[in-house]
Amino acid sequence: MNKPTKPVPTEELLGPELSEAEIEAWIDRNREALKASLDVARRDLAEGRHDTRTMDEIIAEGTRRYLAKR
Repeated sequence: MNKPTKPVPTEELLGPELSEAEIEAWIDRNREALKASLDVARRDLAEGRHDTRTMDEIIAEGTRRYLAKR
């Protein structure tokens, strides 16, 4: 059985939450790159290339990798 883990405060990892204006400004600065990334993802999905893991598994792996670097 897996041992429960202690929750990690989000602000400690990511800093303070961004305001709506900051989020919109970031999207505006990165709009073309975001569109290109989505195009690649849609093409890969249409061609049958996709990850079979659940979102929870992907997030857990990313969290493990991040915490291993600290």
